[in-house]
Amino acid sequence: MDERIKARYIDPMVDWSFKRLFGSEVNKDILIEFLKVIFPEHEIEDITYIPAEQLGIMEDDRKAVFDVICRTKEGKDFLVEMQYAPQEHFFERALYYTSFPIMKQGKKAQRDEETGIKKEWNYELDGVYFLGVLNFRYEDDDLIEHRYLLREATTGKIMTDKLKFVFVEVEKFNKSEDELATDFDKWLFILKNLSKLLERPAALRDKIFSRLFDVAEYASLDNIDKQNYVKAMTTARDTHNQIEYAKKTSLEEGLAKGRAEGREERNLEVAINLLQLGTPCEVVAKATDLSLEEVTKLKESL
Repeated sequence: MDERIKARYIDPMVDWSFKRLFGSEVNKDILIEFLKVIFPEHEIEDITYIPAEQLGIMEDDRKAVFDVICRTKEGKDFLVEMQYAPQEHFFERALYYTSFPIMKQGKKAQRDEETGIKKEWNYELDGVYFLGVLNFRYEDDDLIEHRYLLREATTGKIMTDKLKFVFVEVEKFNKSEDELATDFDKWLFILKNLSKLLERPAALRDKIFSRLFDVAEYASLDNIDKQNYVKAMTTARDTHNQIEYAKKTSLEEGLAKGRAEGREERNLEVAINLLQLGTPCEVVAKATDLSLEEVTKLKESL
């Protein structure tokens, strides 16, 4: 085993691992069972993977590269994105990504077999559903799962159920193995803790989870995949360290600014008190570290 990899199982919250576990044809049963739990309102019995890179309609249009995109037999498209680190405008990115399968669902005009008259597309969609698996806090609340739909602003009536966004914030999940009560709990536990496990927990002995554990075992990877995983882990760790450094620097700068503002506020209070007692401006300036000009203007404002 590479000395940089100590875990028995690969980390599913790393881009390369997520695509291996959920985005390959040989493992599509894992993705199907995961989608069933996230989207219980849909019957998902089989899927077909769609190429991850999607091009726009025009040659100069921007392209989109998905982590995982698949289609059910009924024509419903499911987009799955794992986002390791916070990203500005992530929801807008999700909205942009859904525009690609929406365009592709547009039916080409068909001719009536009897009359030969061309039938125009009536804009009916089969459904596009976006799942964001997030390794960070997206909303400032305690909800792990957020579902977004198009609604009428006043009545709350759902405009359509054929466009939906689900964000699952793995970072917020804190249940232990003994607390896993639902399939949703079990999937979240795996996503957050798989790379920390040495053995398969008793609560995760279902057939699909056994499959996942087999696929996720680092020792089962060939040499090329091991190299790819090490590179992905290195990138993820670098990203994590950069985020933590930014947080620390921001906190330190905030504290320093707060201390400076606090000193300035106290100096002003002292200066006002001294001036109200008739203390000369020169003396007040020396006592408070304010400039003589600042003290003079302060005196004029009293």
